[in-house]
Amino acid sequence: MEDFALAALGAKVAEALFYGSSAGCVAGVVLDDGRHVVIKAYQSQWATPFLTSVRRIQEHLAESGFPCPRPILGPESAGPALATVEELVPDPGMRTLTSDSEMAASARGLSRQVALCRGLTDPGLRDHHPLRAPSGQLYPQPHNPLFDFSLRAAEASWIDELAEAAKAARGADDSVPTVAHTDWSARNVRIDDQEVVVVYDWDSLAVVTESVAVGQAAATWRSTGEASDPIAPGPDEVLAYLSAYEAGAGRAFSRVQRRAGLAAALWVLAYTARCEHALEAATGRRVERGRARLAADGRAYLSN
Repeated sequence: MEDFALAALGAKVAEALFYGSSAGCVAGVVLDDGRHVVIKAYQSQWATPFLTSVRRIQEHLAESGFPCPRPILGPESAGPALATVEELVPDPGMRTLTSDSEMAASARGLSRQVALCRGLTDPGLRDHHPLRAPSGQLYPQPHNPLFDFSLRAAEASWIDELAEAAKAARGADDSVPTVAHTDWSARNVRIDDQEVVVVYDWDSLAVVTESVAVGQAAATWRSTGEASDPIAPGPDEVLAYLSAYEAGAGRAFSRVQRRAGLAAALWVLAYTARCEHALEAATGRRVERGRARLAADGRAYLSN
């Protein structure tokens, strides 16, 4: 990243502010010319056409006044990877979201993002979806190499059965897809004073039905991805989030869309549960955010 900063930005890294790695590697740095920027490097499945489209959509949102960092550069080669640069914005800090007012703020923010992108088309987004499974498969390649879904797979068959049912119900919504952020979680969405103040991780953009975007957000909106995360939302909370989104959007979903939204929430929780299962199989570390909820309420997501 130091070499990339010097080559691409013409400045040396003077100070490192933070670093994190999961699906990608991200660092906040101060350059020796005084600029504060964020550099993010990507795994190979995040290709140039997709990241270029992400930059165009993110620029559109920033210019429209949506609270997201403004892109500066990229994608550009950074050794064996691709990297992007965006402005470093003030951050109130990541925390688990819990209150009804925070839920409403999260849902309003997503409805605004979707509305600002409605009707936009960008070919680089068309063939890339962070959670789209290859044809004939139930799950995509896990977002992090830590998760090997082949480990003790037979023990997770009950999770896979729920995911299959969710995938079928989710697909019943044949409405026109739209550009949406598909990881609308507390890990990426900052809320302060009951409003969304900044959203990160724009490489989670995808072209999906609105019900999929909202259903996945309903399942993850209060999650930071940390060990302190509470158990995942149940079906009633997912329905409450869908209602909050409808209020923000100023229109109601159809019955098919609401059922698909619930199914999308169930599918993403099944994916989360499979990650938890894989982590336990590999390391012995037991995490129950998704599995505990599925064990208690899995079929209830499909009964509304």
